[in-house]
Order: sequence, then C-alpha cells, then structure tokens
Amino acid sequence: MTDNFTSFRGFDLTARKSKIKRTMDLIPPKTPGDIPVLAQTPCFFGFGNNRRPKAYWEDPAEMLKFQQDGFEQHLKYVDDDTVPYFMPWFGTGVLASAFGCRIRPATGDGDDPGVVSTVIENVGDIAKLKRPDPHGSGYMPKVLEFMEYAALRGDIPVGYTDLNSPLSTAAQLCGYDRLFYWMYDEPEAVRDLMSLICESFAKWVEVQKEITGEPFGCSNGLQGVWTPKGGVWLSDDDLVSVSGGLYAEFVLPCYSDIFERFGGGHLHYCGNGTHQLENIKNMRGVTAVNNSPMGNNTAFAKLCEAARGKLTVEIQDAAPADPETYYKNLFSEIGDMTGIMVATFVEDNLAMDNYGQTIYVKRDPFKAANDIVKAVRGAAASVMKI
Repeated sequence: MTDNFTSFRGFDLTARKSKIKRTMDLIPPKTPGDIPVLAQTPCFFGFGNNRRPKAYWEDPAEMLKFQQDGFEQHLKYVDDDTVPYFMPWFGTGVLASAFGCRIRPATGDGDDPGVVSTVIENVGDIAKLKRPDPHGSGYMPKVLEFMEYAALRGDIPVGYTDLNSPLSTAAQLCGYDRLFYWMYDEPEAVRDLMSLICESFAKWVEVQKEITGEPFGCSNGLQGVWTPKGGVWLSDDDLVSVSGGLYAEFVLPCYSDIFERFGGGHLHYCGNGTHQLENIKNMRGVTAVNNSPMGNNTAFAKLCEAARGKLTVEIQDAAPADPETYYKNLFSEIGDMTGIMVATFVEDNLAMDNYGQTIYVKRDPFKAANDIVKAVRGAAASVMKI
C-alpha cells in the first residue's frame, strides 16, 4: 500500500509524497516550499493532549475512527505535507511488556500505557529470559489485533507500533543503573541481553510487516513520516545517556544488523547526541536521523554537517509555541537545507519554548500547525537567501 496510496477521502497525496521522496533522495530544494513540513494533528498519543475515551486503547474501531477522522480534518484545514497512516499506539513499552514488564494502562486523561516494573534484578536473570511470542506475549497480541482490524476495515495504510530501541528496552528491563553498571562489570551478559532483544525486536517487526504489507526498504510510516527509504525505525532516546565507546561496543553492531535486515531505517533521539555522531556515521543501513534538537542550535548544526550528503535529517521537536523565533534560531548555524525536513506533532496542551522546555498551552491545533508551516518556510528562505 506504500506505493499506491495516493489519495484519502478526496485529498490528493501525490505532491506530498513526491516532496518527501526528493528530500530523502537528498535532492537540493529550489524553493522553501520544496522542504517537507509535517505539523501533525491530532496526535495519535495521549500525552499532552485532550482527554479521549479509554476505549481508544481497548477497541480498535475507536482508535481507527479517531485517527482517520483526525487526518480528514487535518487535510482540510492544514496546508502541510502530512501523509496519513494508522499508528497502533500503546506507548513505548510493547516489547518490554513481552519480556514481562508490567504496563500501567492509559486512563485517557492525557497519558499513555507505560512501563511500571523491571524484570531483571540481578545479572543471572538475563540467562532466564526467553524470546517473546508475538502472538502471545505482553501487549503484542493486542497490537496485532488493532493492526489487523485497521488493515481490513481502514481507509489508510497501517504502520508499526512504537519501536522503542533495543538499548531503551534493555534499560526498561534492567533499570538504567544496573544496565550501565553492567556494561562495565558484566559486559558478556550485556552482550547476551542486547543480542536477545535485537533478535526479538527484528522478529516483532517482521510479524507486523506481514500485516502492513510494505515492500522491502520502505514504510507506510516511521514515527509519523511516510518513507520510501527505510523499512524500520529505532526510537533510541537513551543514545544521549551513554558514551560513544559503550555505544560502539554494545549497540552499534545490533542496530547495523537491524537496519540492513529491513532495507534501511531511521534513528530517533531527543536532545544533544553529538558524542554519537561518529557512531551514526559508522551505522550500516541508517537512512535518516529523526532528532528533537530541543533548541540546541549548535548541536543541530553539527548533526546536519555530519549527515550532509549521506542522511536525511527529520526535525521532530514538540511543536514550538513561538515557531517563527524557534525555527529562525534553529536554522541560524546551517547553510544548506538539502535533506532537511520538519515532522512535528502539535499537542493540544503542551508546547516547547525557544529553549527546549515544555510549557502548558491552550491553542487551536490547526492554527498552530499552519503557523509552523509558515515559520519553517520563512526560516528556510533566510538560509537559502531567497
């Protein structure tokens, strides 16, 4: 469905997809309008958003209706480059739940399902772990139920659930302190843990891909972005928490294997990951970096410089409250917009200030989304000297 999904409820999507493809092919933009801007509303997740019925996480018809109707309204009122797809959303702990972590269900009041326990108390527990069964472990069967329903009943393509990275999943299973201490004190055990999680992650993606029907090397949606270059994504926020040396030793080989297995993919992290840029350069198969710079213009410029001519850079900050100032500052230290796109989510009640801090807001999401599109185009025009 990735290739032949060209319209939705009367809205033509071909120009949007063409623009995203040119950017991922690293074709230099000729005008600011060539730069994809996805200012997505409504968000598929609960955090920071208006209350929604608990049935959103219990009834696939509710989740599908919410997302499809939301996309229809978005396409009607927002002039951006969003391409719709169904996101089966159950928080960031689906894989961890399959290994035995307890999940606190969402209440619907601005929250999401979340991990509330570890399963590894001592290093010997690692050897007791078994590879999960996607059809019987944790939240996996529920995710597949929602995906299968959407594939049969929906009008939009189906994507993966959140793909929390093996590193972040290992931290959920062990707790951060244990995992990081064991990288020094019990390196073989950590290698065994990462190997098991990475293989389980890959098998989980393969099962989901049978439902999504995506061709090899592309995806109906990776963290909100339709992509013709990359069949998987890794949400690796804990990349910022470990040294480059430890990342190279315990993480880099696993991620290279995963990306190559699915024809490339996108690596997400929030914050300043400049100490990992060499590892990202050495990561086989990565096709895009999905980063939330959180107002750090200098770190963002370093990422763009490292990615230039090789990778797409997707900016996925929480939607800024003052987009004109924010994007002008963010682009102030880069000189080339090639391969750069914006893929933000406009939350109902939360925004980001110009320094990367979260603030409470009450805003019209459609107006905020259009303001973001206008601000990005204006900031890009300054870079391009147009």
